[in-house]
Amino acid sequence: MAGVGELIAARLRAWGVDRVFGVLGPDADALLGALGDERHGPEFVQARHAESAALMACAHAKFTGRPGCCLAPAGSGALHLFSGLYDAALDRQPVVALVGEDRPSPDADVRRRAVPAARLFAYVSEFCEVVSEPGQVRDALDRAARAALTGRGVAVLIVPRAVLRTEAVPEPAHEDRPADAPVGFRPPVRQADEREVRRAAVVLNEGRRVAVVVGPGGAAASGQVVGAAELLGAGVAKTPLGRDVLPDVLPYVTGVAAPSGSAVAAALLRECGTLLLVGAEDFAGRLLPGRGPRVISADPDASARPAVRGASETVWLTGDVTAELDTLVPLLRRKRDRRWRTDVERAVGQWRAQGRRKASRFFGARVNPRSVVAELSARLPDRSVVVTDSGSALDWWTRHLELRTGMRASLSGHLGTPGAAVPYAVAARLALPDRPVVALIGDGALQANGMNELITVRWQLRRPARTPPLIFCVLNNGGLSRLTWERRSEAGDPLLAPSGELPRMSYADYARLLGLPGVRCEHPGEVASVWEGALRSTGPVLLEFVVDGETPPDWASAVGAGKAERLFLPGIARRTLRRRIAAVVGGLFRTA
Repeated sequence: MAGVGELIAARLRAWGVDRVFGVLGPDADALLGALGDERHGPEFVQARHAESAALMACAHAKFTGRPGCCLAPAGSGALHLFSGLYDAALDRQPVVALVGEDRPSPDADVRRRAVPAARLFAYVSEFCEVVSEPGQVRDALDRAARAALTGRGVAVLIVPRAVLRTEAVPEPAHEDRPADAPVGFRPPVRQADEREVRRAAVVLNEGRRVAVVVGPGGAAASGQVVGAAELLGAGVAKTPLGRDVLPDVLPYVTGVAAPSGSAVAAALLRECGTLLLVGAEDFAGRLLPGRGPRVISADPDASARPAVRGASETVWLTGDVTAELDTLVPLLRRKRDRRWRTDVERAVGQWRAQGRRKASRFFGARVNPRSVVAELSARLPDRSVVVTDSGSALDWWTRHLELRTGMRASLSGHLGTPGAAVPYAVAARLALPDRPVVALIGDGALQANGMNELITVRWQLRRPARTPPLIFCVLNNGGLSRLTWERRSEAGDPLLAPSGELPRMSYADYARLLGLPGVRCEHPGEVASVWEGALRSTGPVLLEFVVDGETPPDWASAVGAGKAERLFLPGIARRTLRRRIAAVVGGLFRTA
């Protein structure tokens, strides 16, 4: 008879889980024996750290739409897993976490008893339960998977070692569902109130200067978003987590709407009179002015509603986002006055041209970090996947990466975990093995967490060698560049004493020490050729670009000799703000 470990593995497979990311520990050994057995359950991918395992599970859910799964033993493993699970909880991704537990005797080491796993994971979970006997395992796991999918969040199942080592209790077969059949569960879908949809159509048809912001919840409705934008003559922005919902080649797509995102997207939001939010659960409401526009927000559930500050009127459409837009779009009338749309497209063209000029500039002998991403963008193969970290790499990913149809992109959104790009790239390669994968990483983020997981990457070389490239692009500026520029901007002095220096090292040498190909680029003229060589390669490779840390992001532009200012200052007058935007990005919108 099969043991509880085999039952859990088979049930995970039935729920569509084909991979479990985790770390080793005696509390989970009975389950590890069942993982990787194609007859019973998913593959086990051993991470170097439990936090990385949770990040991989979250990224797997983002790239596949199926539940991610991670595993850790009790004690410190559970604590580290907890920190990584916050990525899935905040970005609303279905992840099932399995935690082994050893019930200690009263005289056991008190350190083991000092981690109350059930109470700990309750803070981050939609569902958390301890399985106390074998007969509870199947039902508890099914309820955990349902909770993760329905609540789009984390479900934790704590299974003591004694339970894992026992034989499974067979479930009586039912006539309508054999015991070994897949669950086939689909989360319930709420239909939007038709009266609210009609009210939203009235607001949009009456509205002037319409803007659309699309987020991850609108991924399945990209065609409807394009149709609505065409009818309304609207400009479109994307949230960071919705980066790949629409291609950047569309002339009215203004880039990423975020506090340090696209200047055109910021201007679009501050100048619009009517705003349509589509699945934009990670939208930053502070981008809107104090007296905001009329807002229509289409969201899958009430908990996914974005923060909206100062809206003059709000219409909430709550339910299946695609169905909402399918009902809404036929009610929209094509706007005859297209001047707003013309202004948006002109602004986008100027902004992108300005970005190309900035990327082509070089000061001194070091590489311009903008050029690294711009040269990659110009050469990206079709269907590529590009992930980024939370440091300065995020600024260049936002500014200079232009995605085409079919490409994917992702990041640790709300949490912004340093070092998440390497675990995300590992998960992307395993989930999408036929696609080229590129990870943009700052040297600070790589030292924070990513270097250890390069060992996991080396482990993946056991897989077939003829795979698309898996490229780790390290921007080596010798410091915590993004943090430093934030401090400089606040102090108004770019000559502020260094506050984010890092230990100097060669990341290409480190990669070669692990047995990975490593290439170091120090000269501006070599950037294009380095990318061309890497994109022709197969399997993992690390590229180290020694870049100029004095290159400011758009939100912290250098002024004069020793001053820096934020692009958008809090409390600035509306007319002054419009002139500032026009001056910085070349006259985006009419300032009259």
